[in-house]
Amino acid sequence: MAPVYADHPFPVIPTPVFLAKSKNEEPDMFDELASEMVHVHNMMIRGLNSIYLQAPHIKSADEKGFCKYILLWHELLHGHHSGEEALFFPEVEKLTGVKGIMETNVEQHKAFHDGIGRFKAYAQSVIAGGQKYEGSKVVAMINEFGPALIQHLTDEIPTVLGLRQYGKDRLAGLPKVFDQEGEQAMKELGLAGMVFCFANLDMQYENAMWQSWPPAPPPVKVLCRSVFWWLNPDARKFGAVDRMGKMQPLYAVPESS
Repeated sequence: MAPVYADHPFPVIPTPVFLAKSKNEEPDMFDELASEMVHVHNMMIRGLNSIYLQAPHIKSADEKGFCKYILLWHELLHGHHSGEEALFFPEVEKLTGVKGIMETNVEQHKAFHDGIGRFKAYAQSVIAGGQKYEGSKVVAMINEFGPALIQHLTDEIPTVLGLRQYGKDRLAGLPKVFDQEGEQAMKELGLAGMVFCFANLDMQYENAMWQSWPPAPPPVKVLCRSVFWWLNPDARKFGAVDRMGKMQPLYAVPESS
C-alpha cells in the first residue's frame, strides 16, 4: 500500500515570511515573529496528525511507548500555551497598553482545555495499567478537541500580525519575550521532548527555506539528532519526520492485505 505521511487530516500553517517573499515583499518584524510561532504550531499539528493516523494501528508491544509519545505532544502544547499566558500575552498587553488584547486567545485555550486534559489522563492511565489501550478511543478524543485546537493555532497567527498597527518601535521588545518563552518551554520539555520536536519539524517545508530553524546552538542540534535521538526511541519512532527532518512514512500503518 502507499506510504502514509503525517500531512493530514489537519493542515499545517504557511509562514508569513514565506507568503511575503512569494509576493516579492520584504518580511518585517511581525512576519518573522508570527513565523516563529507557526513553526511551533506546525510541530504540534504534525505531531497530532501522527497520533491520529497511527492510533488505530498500534500493536500491543508499542502501546505504552505510543502513549508516552502522546504525553510528549501534550507537554509541548501545554508548555507553549502556559508560556503564552504567563509571559507573552501579558507583555503584549503591557507594550500595546490595551488591556485584555489577547483575551480571545486565552478563551480559545479554555475551549479545548478539558478535552486535552482527558486525552492526557487516558494516556497516563494506559501507561500505568489502569485502562486498556484502544486506538478508536484516541481517535474519538482527537475528533472532540482537534477542530477547536487547530482553529486556535491558525487564528493566533493573524492576531500576532495584527499587532503591526501598534508600530515596530513600540513592540520592539516582543521577539525577545517570545524567545524567552521558547527557551523556558524547551527546558521544561527535557531531552525526550526536544527529540519529539525534532521528530515533527519538517526541514523541507516551504522549499526548505527554514533549514537554520530553530535558532538553537549548532552543537545542541547535533546532539539532538545524533545522540539523544537514539536514546529516546518512543519520542521519535512515531514522528512525522526522520532524523534529518525529512517527512517519512509513518511507523504504524494498516497492514497490507
